[in-house]
Amino acid sequence: MHFFGNYLQRVDAKRRPVVPQKFRDQIGEAELTKGLVITPGFDKCLFLFPASLWEEVAGELGSAHFSNFDTRTVQRLFLSQAMEVKVDGVGRISIPDPLRGLAGIEEEVLFVGVWNRIELWCPSRWRAVTEPHQGQFEELAEKLYGLLRERDRKPNLS
Repeated sequence: MHFFGNYLQRVDAKRRPVVPQKFRDQIGEAELTKGLVITPGFDKCLFLFPASLWEEVAGELGSAHFSNFDTRTVQRLFLSQAMEVKVDGVGRISIPDPLRGLAGIEEEVLFVGVWNRIELWCPSRWRAVTEPHQGQFEELAEKLYGLLRERDRKPNLS
């Protein structure tokens, strides 16, 4: 499953947005029935994962050795605040109040596909995070591709 694109959705009176149809189609009915997992993301957004992808992400993070303080802290903050959410018959999810407050989501939420996850953003926060960097896209992409090439050139010593 790989997600891309962004979709602005209204939040209803019960604070439930509809997961965009495109994302629901990609996730599939069987996976939607298992539920989704929502957790704090980076930059004051939320991450939304189908259950199978959550198992991969949580498993990778959970397998990091806990002898390091930073590792324990990230594990605690990321994993302890994760919550399972069910998708109702029309595609809505309830965003738990603590997470909704953390992300500043009120009347609208922007669903953003970012490859292996869906990010949920307060629209004004999304603009504040992305707009200042629009003019740097090429420079940032060049740095990223340079890091990826460098990583791929390093010998694997394991």
